[in-house]
Amino acid sequence: MEISRLTRSRPILRYVLAGTCLGLVLAAEQAAAQSLLPDSFFVDRPAFSHPEQPGKPASCESIAAQLPDSVPRDSRVDMAIAGTVSLIRTDGALWYVAVCAAPGVRVLCVTYGAGDLKLGDKAVLRGGYNRQDSRHVLLDPCLASPWNEGDAAE
Repeated sequence: MEISRLTRSRPILRYVLAGTCLGLVLAAEQAAAQSLLPDSFFVDRPAFSHPEQPGKPASCESIAAQLPDSVPRDSRVDMAIAGTVSLIRTDGALWYVAVCAAPGVRVLCVTYGAGDLKLGDKAVLRGGYNRQDSRHVLLDPCLASPWNEGDAAE
């Protein structure tokens, strides 16, 4: 009853509430529409995991052997990698952190913050896997954190 009294005198608020509800419904439908990959997908790929589940970080040297050729469009799979930060930049809103150098597979993490990471630091990147081409992987969304002993790379 309190909300109806507020929205009656403020029609804009009514549209904002309706838009928020619609957005929540659409987000829930999209999340429900993602299909989970079978456990067989993760065999011999310890760096990969179901969304928001921990994977064992791969090293720059071992990641190429674990990369799948493709992931179904309606699926999300996460990847974890440990390596030396070779690029760190921001556009003011997002941060871009890369590990692994050419000629191997390069991995770019798109994140909201890089913390205290700097070029040359050892870092762990974890996020939504998207293969760009044979030598480039994009993790988005992604978390970048300093490497520690508990993050032993595969």
